[in-house]
Amino acid sequence: MTFKTPERVCWSDEKAGRTFFVVANTDTTSKWRANPKMPLEEVVYSADVFSFKNGINGLSRVASEDELQTTFKTTDSTAVIKSILSAGDIFMKEFELEVESQTTSAMNAASSAATAASSVATSALGNVKGYLSGFW
Repeated sequence: MTFKTPERVCWSDEKAGRTFFVVANTDTTSKWRANPKMPLEEVVYSADVFSFKNGINGLSRVASEDELQTTFKTTDSTAVIKSILSAGDIFMKEFELEVESQTTSAMNAASSAATAASSVATSALGNVKGYLSGFW
């Protein structure tokens, strides 16, 4: 089974040395580009615009109003999100997961555990019966 991560739509401001991005639902950015009247609530996870310094991986944060004003000439998050969705690069990861084989393995493990538990319980019950029969 194939799974996809949410989309990260990035736009880089080379002059400022920052990349701005929004997190979009899987496969929605291209749909929005084809139909910009699509509600943004159906496209992005939140109205947050994130940024990070170019060359520094993993250190993103919500972009400040000063950064938005300097780069996009507005602090209106809707306008900024639309700009990023329109011109940004889409990053998403796809991965395969063999659900059927993992489910089968889990079921086999559970069955083995149940068989072992049943065997132990039967043996214990036999020992108790043997112990009690010594009294009668």
